[in-house]
Amino acid sequence: MNDACQPTRSVVFISHANPEDNEFTIWLGAKLAAAGYDVWADVLRLRGGHDWQRRLECAIRERACKVLFVGTSVAANKQGVRNEIQIAHDTGKAISDAEFIIPLRLEQFETPFLVAHAQYIDFSRGWSQGLGELLETLDTTYRVPRARYDTSPWREIQTIHARPLSSRHESLGSNWLPISSLPKTLRHFRFNLRASEDDLEFKLKSCRYPVIPFGAGCLSYASLQDLNAHFGHGSVSSAGQRRHDGYVAQGWKGLGIDRRTALGHFSDLSRQALERFLHDRRLNGYELANGQYAWWAPVGVVPPGKVSFRWPGFTGARQIHGISIKRRMHWHFGVTPHARIGPIPHVRFVSRLVFTEDGVKPFHDAQRMHRLRRSFAKSWRNPRWRDMLLSFLTWLSGGSQELAIPMGSESWMIVRLPPLRFEAPVGIPEEAEASEHDDAAAEEDDTEEDFEAEDAEHDEDEDH
Repeated sequence: MNDACQPTRSVVFISHANPEDNEFTIWLGAKLAAAGYDVWADVLRLRGGHDWQRRLECAIRERACKVLFVGTSVAANKQGVRNEIQIAHDTGKAISDAEFIIPLRLEQFETPFLVAHAQYIDFSRGWSQGLGELLETLDTTYRVPRARYDTSPWREIQTIHARPLSSRHESLGSNWLPISSLPKTLRHFRFNLRASEDDLEFKLKSCRYPVIPFGAGCLSYASLQDLNAHFGHGSVSSAGQRRHDGYVAQGWKGLGIDRRTALGHFSDLSRQALERFLHDRRLNGYELANGQYAWWAPVGVVPPGKVSFRWPGFTGARQIHGISIKRRMHWHFGVTPHARIGPIPHVRFVSRLVFTEDGVKPFHDAQRMHRLRRSFAKSWRNPRWRDMLLSFLTWLSGGSQELAIPMGSESWMIVRLPPLRFEAPVGIPEEAEASEHDDAAAEEDDTEEDFEAEDAEHDEDEDH
């Protein structure tokens, strides 16, 4: 295959599930267009006019330099997407480009046969991370031509439902909880014990305090006494220590650890501590497709009714667990925590939904869980998600204004409540919106047709 695209071909075509993956496609198309690429996707048909089906097929057959396949479980089973992949496969053969299709993995899915051999670009760990790799691949590996293409179609799509801004200042809630205190010292330990790799891995994972294996030992904010109590008396010895602020600012030169690696270590150690804290509060961890965990409370752990919250600027009450009679399942609000140093030290709680059969056992079918996340809460607005997070944090903290996350028996990460608020210099004029149903009637938010269509397969060509 020639590394460079043919000079007569300049289009980057995005094949995706419509409407399920429209949000990602609009985001990606706008980013690629801003980078100078001529981008086509069927979301452009939202602008109206033209015979888009014919134009899109023509774009693949005659103008596409590369076809990006947005890889999700929904897209892999959509007949319209499969048709586009078949056309792209045939086109790739005709122009002798064995790498004409570039899969983008947004989640774990069963790869269609025609792209099973292709090297994918991973977006599952973050859209921005995947975009960086994609831009480098298009530019360096395949030399896809760039020019000053008209980006107005993508701007129009992005703003199709936009509302005008006003000069009125607006206060915005966030999911960032400021970290007010961190352990002062990170310690390096050396292992003296004789253990198999499996035994050592088990001991590391089962340690009450966060540890990271490093060389012939580990790194931790815990004390020597903490680790010897876990691994066995005399099993661990001190090999050095570094002030935390210096570590995250510069790394640890003596151990060959640069700043970027040090920041990753801090995130990992904090994640372990946060997940242990949530586990100790009797929350269960549900593994998501990207390897992260959603921490949620089974029946009997959180109150069955609404949890009231009273924070400066926000007062209300929400349920964080409910039952949908129509869908014959329970829904549970959950969170995925991420600790970061910049731009200020904070813990970010990403909101999640987990669905169970009986309030205890999550559905084993990952695709059904994915479809439920998209359909069940489709009418929920940002204020509802914000209020559920505030109710969850109120319950988690017991009404306190801080969370003390153990990093060792004598060291903690102190997280302040409520979440940070930011002041925007502009605002969006308020509009009358249809009132939402209360939590107690959440099962009525979706129609019977939605439920019946949940597992239906749509084979129409226009149904991407």
